[in-house]
Amino acid sequence: MLDWRSFWIDERYCRCQPHEPCWPRSEEWAGLNASLNGVLSSVRPVASVCHDPTFNETACTELHQLAVDSGWRAAQAGALQHWVWETGTGNNESCLVGSPRGEICHQGQIPLYSAAVESAQDVQQVVRFANAHRLRIVVKNTGHDGAGRSAAAAAVQIHMHRLQNITYHEDFLVSGVPRVGAGRAVTIGAGVMHGQLYASGALQGFLAVGGECPTVGAAGGFLQGGGVSSFFSYAHGLAVDNLLELQVVTADGKVVIANDHQNQDLFWAMRGGGGATFGIVLHATLRVHPDSPAVVTSIALSAPHSNASASASGSWTAGLTSLLTTLQSMNAVAHTPGQLIVSPASTTVLQATLDIYSLNTSEASEDVEQRIRHHLSPLNSWKDVSYNVTSKVLPRLSSALRTASDIYPDNYGILQGSMLVSNRLFFSADGPRQMATTIARLPMQPGDLLFTSNLGGGVAAADPDPPFSQTAMHPAWRSSAHLITFVRSVEPSMAGKTAAIEELTGVQLPLLYSLEEPAARVSYLNLAAPSESQFQQVYWGEQHYARLAAVKRKVDKDGLFFARFGVGSEEWDEDGTCRWPVGRFARVRAGLAAFTQRLAIWQ
Repeated sequence: MLDWRSFWIDERYCRCQPHEPCWPRSEEWAGLNASLNGVLSSVRPVASVCHDPTFNETACTELHQLAVDSGWRAAQAGALQHWVWETGTGNNESCLVGSPRGEICHQGQIPLYSAAVESAQDVQQVVRFANAHRLRIVVKNTGHDGAGRSAAAAAVQIHMHRLQNITYHEDFLVSGVPRVGAGRAVTIGAGVMHGQLYASGALQGFLAVGGECPTVGAAGGFLQGGGVSSFFSYAHGLAVDNLLELQVVTADGKVVIANDHQNQDLFWAMRGGGGATFGIVLHATLRVHPDSPAVVTSIALSAPHSNASASASGSWTAGLTSLLTTLQSMNAVAHTPGQLIVSPASTTVLQATLDIYSLNTSEASEDVEQRIRHHLSPLNSWKDVSYNVTSKVLPRLSSALRTASDIYPDNYGILQGSMLVSNRLFFSADGPRQMATTIARLPMQPGDLLFTSNLGGGVAAADPDPPFSQTAMHPAWRSSAHLITFVRSVEPSMAGKTAAIEELTGVQLPLLYSLEEPAARVSYLNLAAPSESQFQQVYWGEQHYARLAAVKRKVDKDGLFFARFGVGSEEWDEDGTCRWPVGRFARVRAGLAAFTQRLAIWQ
């Protein structure tokens, strides 16, 4: 007789939970803290000071002033950049800044303990402790991750924020290759943020490929997920294309060097395979580039909201088409990058800005403007579309980069999603109009945002032979023109979070994704949607994912490092608590086949 228990009931590996006997005793936590020289602490959500029974009026007032500062949030163990991922899925899993004092402050997705590590030895100690006690590890750099990978319930956090060193090299010597220099480079600690890196570079006369947000960590998930600069990538590729070397703590607690000559598989995987998946980065060394002059030309356009009338929809579409046609020409003819930013100014007015970056040029701003203006002439026939063109000459491009912390609106929360736009679509005769029509149809309200990041150029040239890719990035990155990112604002409540997820995943992103064929859709891991059922194909592609999975099994066979939608995450439940044995589902399939055969005999 067929015993179904042999197919469905099985031992599984689960991480230890606080209510279980395996959870470390208080003296064991104290021992870990002693080994870390006192940098371990228990963690509560930052808003706990505004809730009973730990309400503190002075601290609560101060919190309301500090909570909008992205730099402050980066430094807090009990906060992420956006409250959306600090919370769970239910009303009893949140502790929001601004919620009533009498509401219970729930832990949500905030880890129970945090180690504010200051050295490689500190990271090793926490990794070994987590291995010994079957604990969930979560790595926080600055907490910007858009899919909630910087937090987890019932976990111990490794907070990298204090690793702040920046060392410039005139001619970096890659480990394992003595006396062969790799040129100008910078080595940064895992906690260095882009604003700090840009400020240091401006003093030294260099630029590194990085993001536009000053409080994103330069060596964390941003780098390990690929690292896109909205305009500088066009000149010099993705951040991972400029990565020369990593110092990494692996799942067995060892410190290793990864580059093109040592631990090559690990180096390949960490160049696009995602953060907190293959190891914990301590230091990264990046190739840097001259801080050259540039001319930045901005085209600011406004039109009635496309929801107002058919005429308004037509004028808005025409305006976007002109901007995208301009961008197409600047990419194809002038080999100049640009960025389109779209946002509603109000419920009745939409606005868009196209910034064109003429890099490494001393050309007069008037000449750059003249080359751009003729693409805008079709807009003159639309009376309800207004635009203006301005330019500025930058002696050094670094002056265009923000270095101060962002200040968020109160109770700021966002969700997002992204997709690549292929060269085939963007550079086709009808490409700008197709893109404009789709963008114009997107439901957008004040607080929402859509922006592009210019690929092509250096991104295509950096890794031109996909069968032998030097990075783990999806091969489609090398034949794509732009990345489009849609950002959905979230009302500060659990109901608002639910509504935003439903509209984003059910309406807005499917509409955006319709630009490309479903089988061709590729998204950016670092700007991931809240849910993605096809993450293996969408982020990496079949061949790259197979290789990434093999590296994961090699360097982290027990799955100590877990990242939502990360490599190997399909073997775990959604929150990374329990992992089924590898053969379980194969046995289930075999059982179903045996049952079908037995049923056929019975019939």
